[in-house]
Amino acid sequence: MTTLIIAEKPNVAKKIAYALAEGKPIRKSMNKVPYYELMRDGKKVIVAPAVGHLYTLAPKIKVYGYPIFDIEWVPVYSAEKGKSYVRDYVKTLAALAKQADEFIVACDYDTEGEVIGYTALKYACGVDPSKAKRMKFSALTRKDLIRAWYNLEPTINFGMADAGITRHVLDWYWGVNLSRALSSALRRASGKWMVLSTGRVQGPTLKFLVEREKEIANFKPTPYWVIRMVLEKDGKKYTANYEKERILDENEAKRIVGEARKGPAFVEKIEVNQQQRKPPHPFDLGTLQREAYSAFGYSPKKTLEIAQRLYERSLCSYPRTSSQKLPKNLNFRNILQNLAKMPEYKPHAHELLGKGVLKPVEGKKDDPAHPAIYPTGEIPKPGDLSKDEQNIYDLIVRRFLSAFADPALREIMKVFIRSNNHRFILSGARTLREGWLKIYGRYVKFDEVLLPTFKEGESVNVLQIKREKKKTKPPARYSPASVIKKMEDLGIGTKATRAQILETLYSRGYIEGKRKIRVTPLGMKVVDALERSVPSIVSVELTRSFEEKMEEIMQRKIEKEKVIENAREQLTRILKEFKERELEIGKALLEKLIDNNTKPRSKASKARELSLEEQEEIKAGAESRLKKREPLVVGKCPKCGGDLIVRYNRRTGKRFVGCSNWPNCNVTYPLLQRGEIIPTGKVCPECGNAPIVKIKEGNREYEVCLNMECNRKRRAR
Repeated sequence: MTTLIIAEKPNVAKKIAYALAEGKPIRKSMNKVPYYELMRDGKKVIVAPAVGHLYTLAPKIKVYGYPIFDIEWVPVYSAEKGKSYVRDYVKTLAALAKQADEFIVACDYDTEGEVIGYTALKYACGVDPSKAKRMKFSALTRKDLIRAWYNLEPTINFGMADAGITRHVLDWYWGVNLSRALSSALRRASGKWMVLSTGRVQGPTLKFLVEREKEIANFKPTPYWVIRMVLEKDGKKYTANYEKERILDENEAKRIVGEARKGPAFVEKIEVNQQQRKPPHPFDLGTLQREAYSAFGYSPKKTLEIAQRLYERSLCSYPRTSSQKLPKNLNFRNILQNLAKMPEYKPHAHELLGKGVLKPVEGKKDDPAHPAIYPTGEIPKPGDLSKDEQNIYDLIVRRFLSAFADPALREIMKVFIRSNNHRFILSGARTLREGWLKIYGRYVKFDEVLLPTFKEGESVNVLQIKREKKKTKPPARYSPASVIKKMEDLGIGTKATRAQILETLYSRGYIEGKRKIRVTPLGMKVVDALERSVPSIVSVELTRSFEEKMEEIMQRKIEKEKVIENAREQLTRILKEFKERELEIGKALLEKLIDNNTKPRSKASKARELSLEEQEEIKAGAESRLKKREPLVVGKCPKCGGDLIVRYNRRTGKRFVGCSNWPNCNVTYPLLQRGEIIPTGKVCPECGNAPIVKIKEGNREYEVCLNMECNRKRRAR
């Protein structure tokens, strides 16, 4: 009997093959696609990879305009430019399927992984997906993969598969039809073809960002006064605050200050409380993204990409999870023993190993597919991780260790000072027992305000009592991390897609600002035009209702066909309303586009525009008009497996390397602007993902890694 295991990516296929092989697997190649043959339990096993999604949705018949609902699954290479490499993976799976008697899906265990496995089986292998078994794992360690092999699910998870298929269909319906509608409206108003986009989740996300922008714009500051007492004790100055935090009337503030200054001031009472601070719960993806943003300034998308790389190297568990609970059968002691081999974690791990029982703190959220993110105990080799990878790895490890540590003990002290019937409060706080803060303290800040010893009834040496005028502040702008949290709270998008939605809003020019997000005039106008004309397009409630229905599909409570039909009916009504007001919407959008293009731009916006132009050039294939030859492929994209191609910016003529799968993948690398570029077929051993190219200048040749952040300067004369 021959078993074919389908993995999601080539590097994961390699991990599975080496974990399951009795000995060493045989690496083979077909159509330049690597796969592996091995023996396990008397069976011949073939492990072959997909390269992400092999199939996508496309119209059955080429139709211009909207609405369009008649779609089908087709090979990605036939629907998207730059995906020709996918053909080789499809052909390889089709050929290997003919040799197999048994099929196992070993893609990531989530809705996207289930869709990848389902479509690969049905269309590439020509196999009924119900006949395939399922390997379910949350980490790529040898132990986890062998356990998954001996505990195969009898079928793929059809609840997940149906929910994933439904999401793809709905996203296609909304994204393609609404984007066509916007572009059509602009065409009617201007006579020219201009591309704008929105989507099922993109629109509502932009809407709540616009709402915050309006709150800030309409905010009217209100003056208020705070009153403070500056006192001296043991030769040091301390500041006590008036018991009412804000005084809204200036005359009242003057009266309080005048009366309090008359004194005498004395200690009325002292309150000392001790508080236990529990360790933080293990990471779910959203919490990891927010913590990484706070600690390192990483965007949610960057954090997910780094965590995914750590997962594929077997260093952490699967990152796309909403769980805050660790698996009950996880060998905590073994993981701690392995982490103790690393000097930076050794003292903490040894202290925890000295406990009798290892019981982690856990959060409320759970995920039926995967547990919270945890380190597997696999040890990275020295220099194996980039700085960014090391940062995220350290964050995950310390969070995991903290979950087993003792609570921290804090002392909160309040000294109540009475001065002529007015009360002031002097506050202090200190850590009495560090507990988990010894491990995770670098990522958490507690104020340490030490106060001198006071006694009730003692007089206080007041140096000054003053009032300060302040003004109320508008609501804070969203940061990338708080946008992800807001999407979670609203129930729109998924843990795996929210970061990409945010990136799309940036790339469309609807928002700007890395730390404090501002909605651009174009973004404001898009939402304004849609909300006035067809509010359903940006409805959070409608989007959330479909998210809830997809959860019901996953739980097998409702059929996917019913949800898709309902979505089609609702979108048909929305598009009918839109079409009736198409010219009006187009004029409103055009006005803002013209305003946008005539305003002077900052250096930052010009840099952003250049980046977007480069990306649009990738999409439009404009470099083929500049260079009358086939694009030069220098390697495979480390993110999606697409071709990395030399591109040329239309405006500047400068060359750079970009992924052929734009706009679905935005990987780019800068290039030297002189010398001939020669592909080497090598991947940098230092950073582990970027291609190495050879630059030839006259008689001089040298090799360079395309990753500018790579520590290795690889050169060969």
